[in-house]
Amino acid sequence: MKIGEYLETETEPFRKELRKMMAKFPADVPVYPITLSAGESLIHEDDPSHMVYYLIKGRVSVVTNQTRIARHTLTEAEAPEFFGEYEALGGMPHYIAEVRAVTPCRLISFSADAYLLWMHCDPELFFLHVRWILNSLLSQTANERSLHFLDANGKVVQFLIRAYEKGGEQPEAIRLSCTRLEIAETTGNSVRTINRAVTRLAEKRLVSVKNGKLQITAAQYEALKKEMESFLLK
Repeated sequence: MKIGEYLETETEPFRKELRKMMAKFPADVPVYPITLSAGESLIHEDDPSHMVYYLIKGRVSVVTNQTRIARHTLTEAEAPEFFGEYEALGGMPHYIAEVRAVTPCRLISFSADAYLLWMHCDPELFFLHVRWILNSLLSQTANERSLHFLDANGKVVQFLIRAYEKGGEQPEAIRLSCTRLEIAETTGNSVRTINRAVTRLAEKRLVSVKNGKLQITAAQYEALKKEMESFLLK
């Protein structure tokens, strides 16, 4: 379907916002609505990068392969967000990472050529996209730098601190829904290493394990921050 037809399927106020953003999108270019269930992959690493995707609703993880590590999560992103534009702007023939749904997601897709034409027709939007891409890359670089000097235990502590902070303003406790494999991917370690680190933290009462899931209380969060300080001072 064309972009005008697609917009008619959306409800207000999102339709109004999307219409404003895509005002200069080529009217005769087809767009393709996509829905994903949690765990489904949108993009596979090294696949030909023919399409660009716009995440309308949901959250995804960006995952890549690394030497000696099965999978490594580079970042997580929530709607609204574009994927495949790095490759389109850089002229890369293949996607550089996998994009996987963390929650149910809705997206629209269009060809990489249509994306480039759109950016050419809307220089103001193009400038905003380039600035966002640079900020995103700088943020990822800073995150990788902070992780570089931490050992496995430090990386797990940092992961748990960030997981707790995602819960908003200091909740009494949070129960992590992620698996040990997902923690391993995010921190760049093996599942066996993560299990050892979690056992160590549980023995120090810095985290609780209930029915196989990790739980962090407000007091444990404060203790984890102190633990992180000890890692950074080493």
